[in-house]
Amino acid sequence: MAELEVRDVTVRHRSVTAIEHASLQADRGEILGFIGADGAGKSSLMHAVAGVCRFEGEIAFDGRAFRSPAEAEPLKRAIGLMPQGIGLVLYKNLTVGEHLSFFAKIRNVREDESFRKYRSRLLQMAGLERFADRQAGKLSGGMMQKLSLICTLLHRPKLLILDEPTTGVDPLSRLELWQILDEIRRSEGTIALVSTAYMEEAAKMDRVYLFDNGKIIASGTAERLIDTVEAYTYEPTPCRSRRCIATGHYTYSLDPIDAPRKRPTLEALFFVNALQQGSVLPPIEVSPRESDEPIPPVVMEAKGLTKRFGRFVADDHIDMELRSGEILGLLGANGAGKTTFIKMLLGLYPIDEGELSLLGRPIRSAKDRRDLKARIGYVSQHFALYKDMTVRENLLYFASMHRLDVQKAARRIERYADELGFSPYMDALPTELPLGINQRFSVAAALLHEPVVLFLDEPTSGVDAIARSQFWQMLRLLKQRWGIAILITTHYMSEAEFCDRIVLLKQGRKIADDRVENLYRSHPDAENFEDIFLRYYEENR
Repeated sequence: MAELEVRDVTVRHRSVTAIEHASLQADRGEILGFIGADGAGKSSLMHAVAGVCRFEGEIAFDGRAFRSPAEAEPLKRAIGLMPQGIGLVLYKNLTVGEHLSFFAKIRNVREDESFRKYRSRLLQMAGLERFADRQAGKLSGGMMQKLSLICTLLHRPKLLILDEPTTGVDPLSRLELWQILDEIRRSEGTIALVSTAYMEEAAKMDRVYLFDNGKIIASGTAERLIDTVEAYTYEPTPCRSRRCIATGHYTYSLDPIDAPRKRPTLEALFFVNALQQGSVLPPIEVSPRESDEPIPPVVMEAKGLTKRFGRFVADDHIDMELRSGEILGLLGANGAGKTTFIKMLLGLYPIDEGELSLLGRPIRSAKDRRDLKARIGYVSQHFALYKDMTVRENLLYFASMHRLDVQKAARRIERYADELGFSPYMDALPTELPLGINQRFSVAAALLHEPVVLFLDEPTSGVDAIARSQFWQMLRLLKQRWGIAILITTHYMSEAEFCDRIVLLKQGRKIADDRVENLYRSHPDAENFEDIFLRYYEENR
């Protein structure tokens, strides 16, 4: 008998079935991965296993079975649950050390010599030993997640349940989180259930469960699951035309007759399943801009931009150029200065040093700032949508903010809704919609005034593989048909491959600025862009 057994579990939220007839098992020291689209049922099953929501069926753990949260109560001393969301279990005014003492108290852990040694070990594993006196609200996102994890580990749980612990976390912090998890499962024999949007992480797990529409539709090792879809995949072949070579752009032939076979990744599961279910979304379309205003080659230029918060230098004399018709990826660890830099460009933070120009005009006065905002589109990290307004009402409100004529705004809204595939959701509230739909109508809101530059701050965080693919299809069409400059931040290193150029920040300084193919040439043995990212960070200590 396995240490953890989930038998035919169904979770309902009123009239909605979140997950039905789910079964799985795990032995001591195993890590099980949950993957699937937003709303597929992963979190609901995790909450049932943690004993914090009602369910049908039976769960057995550590030799005891339970069928309700009340029956699970005696087992909760052996269970650790880390819910989805960066720093969700933390208190911004408590220090790192105070958090560990607080979580020890609420878990009735004696703070004796053994606890102090374990606490010190956890802090060391998380790289937080030097930050014991720092408030949680002043930590980077990656540090918050590592603190959340070690707080969840304080009572030495035998079953660890982590709901997307690395979403919105940079590659370096993700690697460190996984090192902690691997060490704990080996040294403590802890079972871990981990949901993730990063397929590279899922590939490291002992078994993977694919969720779709409230059901587990496939399970097995990553290798076995990949075997099931390999016959449906092929490798796009680089274009070898003179034009492609001359411009240095990578375009692809998608002809399966000529394309060589390539071992797919777990992301292929999403696309093959969608094809088999007949649920592939209609293609994205982008019409030309209505405005005939020419866009110059250099849309925006920053020289020596610097931002300080007291003695802390968030951005240190950064130069950057945004060119028309290019997608620029702004990458870096949590706290590297990406969002601060964008907020300086937007005028949300004053610039302490340096110069900024738009369309060749310097930005100095309040009037210059107003002109700048009228030409910028911005999608924030958490989608700045009004939750008590429908999609249509949100879009009409954003159009009014840009002083668009009502009839012109209504026409554009209907066109964007049709082209970007969210027409059926126009009268729904944002809270009722999948992340991928909110993402697309957030971009539509940012495009209503036809900006010349678009800023996107981690727009794909937590979004499933198919929605991310459609999102990038939309960006490529905007680049080609509108000729605008696009600046995007992301923690999905596979998305860096879709950018024309990459700027890499570390601790507020620019450490790389080049085309993607040149970054690969500088590291010819790199397996992927995450490898390149980690090497640049290592080389620039």
